[in-house]
Amino acid sequence: MNCPVCGKEMEQGKVVTSYSRGVYFLPPDGDADAFILTTKYITKQGGIVLDGPYNTNFPNDSEFSAAICRNCRKIVLAY
Repeated sequence: MNCPVCGKEMEQGKVVTSYSRGVYFLPPDGDADAFILTTKYITKQGGIVLDGPYNTNFPNDSEFSAAICRNCRKIVLAY
C-alpha cells in the first residue's frame, strides 16, 4: 500500500492496546471519561467506537491491522 500523503510504500503491521477500556476516535472536544462508557455516549459526541467499550476490571486487549509511513509519520487502519 502506498501512503495517501506522500506516495511512498507503507510498512504493514498492527496497532495494539493493552489493559484498555476500548479504542475510540473522538473529535477534539470529545470526552471518554464517563463512569459507565457506552457506544451511544461515544457516537453521540461524533465519535467512532473501534473496540469496546469495556466497563470491567479485567484486562482487555485490542489489535488492528495497520500500515505505517515512517516518512510522514501516518498510520492507516481499517475499523
